[in-house]
Parts: sequence; structure tokens; C-alpha cells
Amino acid sequence: MEESLYSEYGFFNNEKTRSKKTGDFLTSPEVSEFFGNLIETWLDNNSILGTIVEFGSGTGSLIKNFSDEKKKRLNAIEKSSTARFELKKLGIPIFDSISKLKKQKIDLIFGNEILDNIPCSIAIYKDNKWYEKGVDLSKDFFSYKLLPIRDKEFMWLNDNKIVGNEDIEIEIQTNINEFVASLIEKYQPNYFLFIDYGYLQKNRSNRNYTSLLRTYKNHHLAGEPIDNFGKVDITYDINFSALEKFFLENRYEVTISEQKDFLEECDALTILKKLQNLFSISEGLEKLKIKDKILGLNTILDPNGLGGFYVLRAKKV
Repeated sequence: MEESLYSEYGFFNNEKTRSKKTGDFLTSPEVSEFFGNLIETWLDNNSILGTIVEFGSGTGSLIKNFSDEKKKRLNAIEKSSTARFELKKLGIPIFDSISKLKKQKIDLIFGNEILDNIPCSIAIYKDNKWYEKGVDLSKDFFSYKLLPIRDKEFMWLNDNKIVGNEDIEIEIQTNINEFVASLIEKYQPNYFLFIDYGYLQKNRSNRNYTSLLRTYKNHHLAGEPIDNFGKVDITYDINFSALEKFFLENRYEVTISEQKDFLEECDALTILKKLQNLFSISEGLEKLKIKDKILGLNTILDPNGLGGFYVLRAKKV
């Protein structure tokens, strides 16, 4: 997954910008200009006045709508060389790796649809025993094979009380834990904010999919990752129950909500009402522009779409 997405010939490192209508997928900041404004409202509501770090900044579609005062305190982390080229236009410090950012006290670390690009392992339960799904590199083509599960992965399953089920595969998030742990150790952030598609563990059995790992290309599902190495986005649903458990163990208060509810807390409905009032008194091209803004805002609030994403807020105790 790491090689397919971020190597020299990886999906995110060629001349095409992926998160655009002309690209392969859209995230909430591309769908609505107000997404960044609403995140900024949350920052103000929580008096986040220190250094801010965004992971997976892409082309800056979220943070470009921040105020100049916020941008002065902002650092962007983006692995994709293609995205960084456009991100430079915002005039903020940009790093291709967190290791390049100096050790300091950080008030907030946040990311929208970034956790799902952190490589995961796949656990398979068969004949009353756990295995890992591996990729066989010994042939002229990629294929899958079962491997003995590693201790770290097995411990993650046990720690999160995941019961074996031969009908589903489990995306093991040990790399996410290690990623967050390294941030806590080095920067001791007061807040974390992560937004992504995912599920709560109690609801996993209600998802009618054997695997939650999938690929995207040209805004559509694109088949097996090993069939299109480096040519598709590889992603998976985040187990937010496991992530919550990890933050609690590291002395953070945690709130999990759906994106719709989170954005409404940040006054999304007030903005929507103002737009609707403007729409009613506007004419011509201006009316069409406002209609487009209303559509975008409704889309990121839709509980059956982007509004159904999960938002995890963690505050240091």
C-alpha cells in the first residue's frame, strides 16, 4: 500500500492532481468551500491559538479558506509531490514528512481523509485461527497468500476484542496507532481532529462487505489493488472504536460524532439559511452561483454521504 501510493511511481506522485473533479476523487473541502470555514469555527470555539499542523493538506482546498491569522500559525504536511506544487501558492510552511518538522509544542494536529491512507494489515480468520493476508512477490504477477499472523497484529485484535468471523476480513490499524503515538511523544498536542469514513466496532457486522479495503479511479471503484499497482487510490474504513480506545489510553478525552452533527455544531445551518435567503432574492448568474454553494453545503451535510463520515475530537487531559 505504501509503495503503491507514495513511491516514485506511486498513485500520488505523478503529474495529475487526484482530489479534483478532473481527478479521481473528491473530499469535503473540494465539494464545499465552507468546509474549511466550519473547521475554523471549531478552532475558534475551542480557543486553539497556538501552532496548527494539517496532515494530508493536498492542494490546500481546506486551509485556503482559513483566515490569514490562522495561516500564519499553520504547517502543512503533504507526501504527494504533485499536490505540494499547488500547495506552495498558499505561502505557508510545507513539509513532505513529519520528520522534517522541528520538535515543538503544537496546539492542534488535524487531518481530513488522511488516516485511510496509512497502510493497514489484513487479518483473516480461517479454521479457528488468525492469519494475515499477504502479497506473493515470487512470481511474475502479484497474488494473495495467507501468512502466520504477526504478534503485533494479533495483539491489536485481542486488545480491541475483535472476534474471529470467516465471513469478513479485518483491517488492522497498528500503523495508525504508531503514527499517533509518535506525534504525542514528539509534540504533545493539546488537540487532535480526524475526519474520515469509518465505523464503530459494534456496527461492523452490519456492513455487508467481506473487506472494507478498496480502490478508486476516476471517481469509481477500481477493483483489486494488486491488479492496478500504483494506478489507483487504496483506502479502507477506519475503526473509530479502536482509535478512541487508543486515545483514551494516552490520556485524551474523546468525542466521536458524524460529520453532519459536527458541522451543524459549527453553525453550518446558519450559513445554509443565509444562502437560502440570498438565493430567494438573487437573479441570473448570481442565483446560479448561490445554488451551487447550497448544493455543496447540503452534500457535506448529507448523512447518507459525506455527512455520514466520522469525526474524532481528542483533547489532552
